[in-house]
Amino acid sequence: MAPSRCTRAPTSASSSRWSGYATNRKLAVEDAIDADPLAAALRELMAVRRSWAGSAAELLRMFADGRPGGPAGIGIESARWPSNPRTLAGRLRRAQTFLRTLGIEIAFSREGHAGHRIIRIRANPGDIVSTVSVTDVAGGAIWK
Repeated sequence: MAPSRCTRAPTSASSSRWSGYATNRKLAVEDAIDADPLAAALRELMAVRRSWAGSAAELLRMFADGRPGGPAGIGIESARWPSNPRTLAGRLRRAQTFLRTLGIEIAFSREGHAGHRIIRIRANPGDIVSTVSVTDVAGGAIWK
């Protein structure tokens, strides 16, 4: 009986395929975050902070005010920027999976007797990629 695929040792061809998959996945996550101004701003914020907790309204106000520790020049006047706290929370929920891949955990909860909605954001600094750069080598773009 021939050995099954599960019992074979990985070959160099399969490991190179896996490496290519991992690289493509990382680039897809970066593209998804770069396409969303809120996710990109949150990535920049968490590159300089370890954690943040508060309401969606407080997070929206912090980005609008450009407070210290927050990213500068994120283009909150754009039509793609959330206009209210409810929209911001929904956009965070949609970006949550991509941000988790970069080491940014987002948790939504209710606290107190009145059930105030709290967003907790925690970052693992070693996993956060703040930017993606492109270098042109011999006419071909290479992502770093």
